[in-house]
This record gives sequence, structure tokens and C-alpha cells, in this order.
Amino acid sequence: MDTIKAYFQLVSQRPDLFTNSPEMELILDETQMRNFAKETGKSMGIVYDNSPYYLVLADLCRDQNGLFSYARVAYCNPQSNGAVAIPYCNGNLGLLTIFRHGPRTQMFEFPRGFSERAKLTPQENILKELSEELGLAKEECTVTFLGDIRADSGLCSGKVQIFLARIASLANILPGKEEGILGFSWVSEKQFREMIEEGLIEDAYTIAAYAKWICAQKESSYV
Repeated sequence: MDTIKAYFQLVSQRPDLFTNSPEMELILDETQMRNFAKETGKSMGIVYDNSPYYLVLADLCRDQNGLFSYARVAYCNPQSNGAVAIPYCNGNLGLLTIFRHGPRTQMFEFPRGFSERAKLTPQENILKELSEELGLAKEECTVTFLGDIRADSGLCSGKVQIFLARIASLANILPGKEEGILGFSWVSEKQFREMIEEGLIEDAYTIAAYAKWICAQKESSYV
């Protein structure tokens, strides 16, 4: 694959990913990018394609110090970059135990997932994730949108949607075995906070989603 040619095809298809700024200028000139790649030996353009989930881009940027390569992750779906659900039932919060390849360790997390299909709304996407990861049918839970987050703005483009998932019964959960899922547990909110304090919950999506829920409770009833 010609990574630079593919990059400039993406520029024409997804202009939302290439908004320019005087603070850090994107050099959207194919000749300049090819010359920079040749002079520095750096891979430029779309350097990794993990469709339909995300792309890894190596952009050519310029600031007061000159030209440089800057890598970032761009999600493929412009409507929804993924969703996180807070499982909630009778005052308890639900946590997956899951093995994550990035840190190569087990994590406690709220269910989440990328939006694989562009036509899925965020709500449809999170219901799909709840079905795949917790074995829940649509009629067994009600989801409420809480807002958006950017989990790692230094690395990734786009926002992720946060939902509260009210689940009818504590006994409804049948966790899947795909994608490193090892188990599921219900914890009280007090236990959840203690797990954060003790460093057992480190996942940014999970902590940010909980913060969104806490803020939402001040304005309305989400429990």
C-alpha cells in the first residue's frame, strides 16, 4: 500500500480529521510529505490500517521549530467513535474483568466498544456491546445518554459516548468470553470508589464515565 497516497485519499474523504490550526500546522501537500519521508526515513501517511476500527496516521506538521512527524489514532466512523456503558442495578455498578493487550494485564472496566458499522447510532452501538459482552437482550436494560468524553486527546481523534445502562436484574448477566473477557462482578458505589483509590481501577474510560454520571446526578435523576 502507498501509505501517503492513502493518506491524501482520506484527506478528501474525511476533512473533519484535518482541520488546520496556526498553533500546529498540518502540511497537506503530498510532495512535501514524500520529501520529508525520503529525507528522514520515517514512514508517513496511513502507517497502520485497522479498519473498521481505527487508523494510525503519521502527519507532517510544522511549528516554530520547523517540520516534524506526529502520529495519532483516527477512528473510522465519523458519527460515533465508540461507546461506554455504566451497568447499574439496585445501587450496584457492574465491572468486567478483562485482559488488555496494550498494558498486557487484567483490568476492571465498564463495558465499551468501537463502533464497527457507520450506520449504527451510539445507542444502537452500546446495546450491541451490552449484548456481546454481558449477554443482555434489549428488553433487559434501558440506556440513557450522559455525554461525551475524549479519553486520550494526546493520541486519539474523536469522542466516545457515555451511557447509563439500567439493568432489570442482578442475575441477568452472562459475560461473553471473547476479546479477553474473564468475568463480571457487581460492586457497590462505595466499593467502586475504594477500587479507584487503591489503584485497582485504572481505566480512563471507566473513571471518566463514572465522573459523567456523578455530575449528571446533580442535575437530574439517573438512578
